Amino acid sequence: MLSLILSVAALPLLAGAAPEAGECPNLVPNPGFEQCDAKNNPVPWRLPQPFYTVSTNQPHGGQHCLQVVNSDPHRYVLCTAPLSLKAGQRYEISAWVRTHDVAGADNGATICVQWHDAQRKFIGGCYPAGIKGSHADWQRVQDCTGPIPSNAAGCDIICYLRKGMTGTAWWDDVCVREYRPPLIEALTTDCYRDQTEGGRIQVHVGLTLAENDLTEAQVKLELQVRDPAGRVILAGDQSILDTQSWKPGRYEVVCTVRDTAGRELGRRSLTLTRVEKFPPRKAYIDQHRRLIVDGQPFFPLGTYWGGITPEHMSIYAHSPFNCIMPYNAVGRAGLDLAQSNGVRVIYSVKDLYVGQQGIKTTEEARQRITQTVQALKDHPALIAWYINDERPLSMLAELSAHRQWLEELDPGRPTWAVLYQFDQVRGYLSSFDVIGTDPYPIPQKPPAEVLRWARTTVAQTFGCRAVWMVPQIFDWAAYRKTEPDRKQAPPTLAEMRCMAWSCIAAGANGLIFYSWFDLWKMDKPLPSDGHAITREPFAERWRDVTTVAGEIRGLIPTLLAVEPAPTPTVEAPAAIAWRIFAKDGCVYLLCVNSDDLQAATAHFHFPRALTPEETLLGKALPQGAGMDWRFDLPPLGVQMVRFSAGR
Repeated sequence: MLSLILSVAALPLLAGAAPEAGECPNLVPNPGFEQCDAKNNPVPWRLPQPFYTVSTNQPHGGQHCLQVVNSDPHRYVLCTAPLSLKAGQRYEISAWVRTHDVAGADNGATICVQWHDAQRKFIGGCYPAGIKGSHADWQRVQDCTGPIPSNAAGCDIICYLRKGMTGTAWWDDVCVREYRPPLIEALTTDCYRDQTEGGRIQVHVGLTLAENDLTEAQVKLELQVRDPAGRVILAGDQSILDTQSWKPGRYEVVCTVRDTAGRELGRRSLTLTRVEKFPPRKAYIDQHRRLIVDGQPFFPLGTYWGGITPEHMSIYAHSPFNCIMPYNAVGRAGLDLAQSNGVRVIYSVKDLYVGQQGIKTTEEARQRITQTVQALKDHPALIAWYINDERPLSMLAELSAHRQWLEELDPGRPTWAVLYQFDQVRGYLSSFDVIGTDPYPIPQKPPAEVLRWARTTVAQTFGCRAVWMVPQIFDWAAYRKTEPDRKQAPPTLAEMRCMAWSCIAAGANGLIFYSWFDLWKMDKPLPSDGHAITREPFAERWRDVTTVAGEIRGLIPTLLAVEPAPTPTVEAPAAIAWRIFAKDGCVYLLCVNSDDLQAATAHFHFPRALTPEETLLGKALPQGAGMDWRFDLPPLGVQMVRFSAGR
């Protein structure tokens, strides 16, 4: 049978359409700000006055709308109302917004939904892109949440200007509705870009059964393949396609879901391309989800940058890192500088969307991307394109179009997207080649949050996409504007080590840490135009960061090894992550305890006897003999042991 994946990810929005919420009622109380008390406050909204007021200035509907006026970029105030949302349910959120002179580094006037636990501790949210500048006409902002978590004790709808923004904005007709996704959420294969030179291919289907009030027993899947001439060459319920005998061309793979009476419940298709032989490519993802650069496996180990300077590059070139991801358009000069220092570059085109950098139309966006790619794609330092930085799922049509343009313009390099929406990755599958998510838990949450994100990210891709995670090395104080907010703490060496290796143990095959420039921000105190109330010397932080990177760099040959490895039976708590590699006849077992408070133990039973030879990470060899081994890990403990195979 086809892979029936009971997904918890958000819907992929097709053809640029908004998610359909059917006739579900709007759950926002007083969504048009029409019902006001004696002081003209809309009930039950909480308005920080005098900044937020009820206005009669050209409402979108009815007689009123909400207005905010903010002239101080250091002022950050929110207008909120309570919501009653169901655990496990997804929601469409939207509002009509218009703006006047909204400016700042963030993306403007918008809404969001956030949820908290019984202690009112923040545990998640959904954040649509906002509106900047001046828009006399009402603009709709929208997005779709992931499932509301089971530990959410309460939720809020929020109208606000993003932090650091100034100007005037209006909101009206705020809406939150239950959202029921289509039955077939995702259809993909386990080959890069659905392209093959021949061989066996796994087809993956993601179904949202529970959210459509169905069970696996109530549905059946059918797969049909049509050749380039439109003839059906395969029909049935098999999920493995043997493409070895197929002639080169484009094949349509169609998945249909039917009920037990044979009625069609859902249909989705993809294009599978059979090639005679792949042309030479600078970089691509192989069948083991590894990045291949210049014909050799490459483990991206890097950091986020702003721009590139010779002074900073001279420091970085002597570190264990092998690549960077600059936010700025560094051009050929930046690529030349990186190349001369032996550093590869993931190049950002993340801002070349309509509404950004003066781009007004889709054609202008395509022209800007074309100009950038054509000017740089021959550069040897370039290994991938950074295509999406946390843009909402409501932009899926645009995001997928951009990925398609880049594939056409530069078929020899993959595209990488990074999302905070870690539980909605499956909805974005058509918009990237490589995915990363960016949990930054320290100090508000424990390091174990990183393992949860990494596991979910890999699972959301059916385990068939490359994953380059984005671990935290920065101090949140670099982003706080007031002194009470700035009383933060950077991750410790032990926390950084645990978070990085948790990502790898969960299945990541690349790490791009966030961020190089934040380490420099905290090197200067506030009186010296820096960001630090308490200075964090760059040299000390960099020493810890490079310690972790050095441990990873030294083990990259093992992390990229693809020899067959034994599969053990494992007994371990959820806090422990593990992964097995095989190289040169030896078995390497990586084991990580993501719990920062409790020690943990994992028991491994192998199908054949092994002998521990060396501890590569950690201090002690495991306990046991033959086929049975026990790893005792302290809080945040990381251990990798090399075993030789018994005879």
